[in-house]
Amino acid sequence: MLMKFIVLLVIPFIINSSSINSDTYIGKWKIEGGSIIEIYQDGDHFYGKIYKRAEHPISNLNGLDNKNPKKELQNRPLLGMNILNNLSFKKGVLTGGTIYNADSGKTYTVKVWINSDDTNLCYIRAYKSFLFKTFKAKRVKPEDIAGNRQ
Repeated sequence: MLMKFIVLLVIPFIINSSSINSDTYIGKWKIEGGSIIEIYQDGDHFYGKIYKRAEHPISNLNGLDNKNPKKELQNRPLLGMNILNNLSFKKGVLTGGTIYNADSGKTYTVKVWINSDDTNLCYIRAYKSFLFKTFKAKRVKPEDIAGNRQ
């Protein structure tokens, strides 16, 4: 009887934790504020590029990487630019990489994870030392992407 009880407790945990695999991250995600990033895998690493900018961006109004500290990169377009770089999938989470904030021109350590209760909800946490900021992102279905990319 006790063994059956233990097995019944463990099975839901195994099923729940296995619902997040590396493929779960791949796709388009709308970040709070309105920008859409596309997370993709290249080899063993994951990246995220800007797919669509927010309707009312707070900076870089001309669509270029104006705040980049490297002068030679300040004229590159934001659309299609990788902002998530070199993330690895470990224990259901994307870690070990960086996120570039085009609004400030700064790069931070990043961790990305998906809510196991709702795989259409993702969290992106940027770290600077012991400080961090977490952004929510919701999965975007192809039919939900309206209008042109800007």
